[in-house]
Amino acid sequence: MLPSIALADDPTPVPTQTKEQLASRLAELIQKSGLGGSMGAVVLDAWSGARLYTLTPETPRNPASNMKLITAATALVELGPEHRLRTTMAASIGPDGRVPALVLRGEGDPSLAFEDLLAMAQRLVDYGVREVDEIVVDGSYFDDQILPPAFEQQPREIAAFRAAVSALSVDRNAFELRVAPGPGIDAPANVILRCPDHFALESAIKTSPSGAPHVIAVQKQRGDELGLRLTGTMPLGVRGAGYERRIESPLHYAGHCMKSALRSLHIAGALRVRIGLPTSTPPVLLTHESAPVSSLLQRVGKSSDNFYAEMLLKVVGAEASKQPGSSAGGIARAQALLKRAGATGATMVNGSGLFKGGAVAPDTLARLLVFMLREPALRPEYLSQLAVAGVDGTLGSRLSDLKHPRIVRAKTGTLDDVVALSGYVAGPGPSRTLAFSFLINGCAGKQSLARSLVDDLVRAMVAYLWS
Repeated sequence: MLPSIALADDPTPVPTQTKEQLASRLAELIQKSGLGGSMGAVVLDAWSGARLYTLTPETPRNPASNMKLITAATALVELGPEHRLRTTMAASIGPDGRVPALVLRGEGDPSLAFEDLLAMAQRLVDYGVREVDEIVVDGSYFDDQILPPAFEQQPREIAAFRAAVSALSVDRNAFELRVAPGPGIDAPANVILRCPDHFALESAIKTSPSGAPHVIAVQKQRGDELGLRLTGTMPLGVRGAGYERRIESPLHYAGHCMKSALRSLHIAGALRVRIGLPTSTPPVLLTHESAPVSSLLQRVGKSSDNFYAEMLLKVVGAEASKQPGSSAGGIARAQALLKRAGATGATMVNGSGLFKGGAVAPDTLARLLVFMLREPALRPEYLSQLAVAGVDGTLGSRLSDLKHPRIVRAKTGTLDDVVALSGYVAGPGPSRTLAFSFLINGCAGKQSLARSLVDDLVRAMVAYLWS
């Protein structure tokens, strides 16, 4: 954990470099890079809040995934580190073990996996359930907007990083398409899907004598099924290949995953899947709880997981309003937090920073970082969700040359024309901590240069603190 802000005078010696020398060095690095015209930068003394260096500090820029700094802080402040997200199963069990309607309700757990449904299904068997007529999927904890704002900017993108969000989401609303060679040349390849009932599969993939795997997949939602048309070749002698892709209708997928889990345990019945509210209120039999929010945020900060960020933002909206959670509701609470932190200049369209539309001033992010560092009840959890330079997360392979380990914790951000880095540099004493935010826009084709620049700026801050 980074050193906390001291409550009394800190006896640690002042760095031999002056603040003016630090500012001069940062300005020199930026000038030599040639990127200063498209960059915003702020370095604050987290002890006093004083600005040590600025470059267009109040100009809003696209922060890319640095937007997750705001989302993570909002989740901690609004929900609390110990808050857990629930998934419930409700049913009335007849004397013959028959369940007319099994109600599966989600409350925004981004970590819910098929294995969790399987464990809940096993407990149903233990309760004596032998037959289920209908699976009712209740996603009313969230609103009906499954694509977060701005995600429509890439309508043909089916990669898992652009996954939809829903109150009941299984396996991050993504599925793995696995393809293995058939028994001989020209034989149909084997296609493996975890919850096959959800897919209308048409496969023309053939087994080839050699070469590399070549799979073309076209998907389109057809009612409650996902149409999946496959062509290509899979070479004989390879183990196969896997492709992760986004689910188009998360609630239908969750229902069919539940259906697969029940069938795997030999539970009979029609097992029809219906999306909506139950017609009655059966008793809750089972409750699955997520890890606490403080643990879920590890995926937001260290791994920069868009899905987790968008889900937690909508949970914030739901808990604050006691209405179906929305991105707009979560953003309203985030803006309120920024106001408390004395930070202005943020336009949020979603919680992940993905695509265009979001704009944040570097001073806003730096002020928020100072605010969270000064919150004793939330400081450890906020710091622990950030990537540690040279150690883990999206900074695991960067800044590994620092002589003092684990002193840089920050959030990266990358889009086609954006490179961002914001976080903390800890010095040798409790009050020797810097908060910084570097946002570079318009750097398409120069991402490597931009990334090298922000890393060098961090090295300069380390040299100042530890000189």
